[in-house]
Amino acid sequence: MRCVELALKNPPKRGERVKILNQMTESRRVRDLARMVADMTGAEIRNVPNPRQEADENELVVANDQFRELGLKPITLAEGLMQDVTEIARRYADRAEMSRIPCVSAWNCGRAEALKQDARPQPPQSAHALSA
Repeated sequence: MRCVELALKNPPKRGERVKILNQMTESRRVRDLARMVADMTGAEIRNVPNPRQEADENELVVANDQFRELGLKPITLAEGLMQDVTEIARRYADRAEMSRIPCVSAWNCGRAEALKQDARPQPPQSAHALSA
């Protein structure tokens, strides 16, 4: 919300080019996020085929310099955001429909086939496991 507030309070001047503001504070790879969550919660990591038509490895390079220049003081995952999100997830874990996690979708037939090849029967996991 702070990014939206900063953007609204600092519109471009008449005649200025449109500004592209990257509303983010950090970027991470999915596997790094998975490791962070697993280390914090004891969850098991399960690697699955990428459902998107893209390279399995791609580094997202973005900058939020303009927001920082406008006064953004980001809160990073390591500085407590991940702990906050984890606490909220645990609090509302009983509302999760675990049969829908993970969501299985594919961007095209090739990716769908890769997902089918990976489909293995998994023991059902209850939302109660998250609250441990």
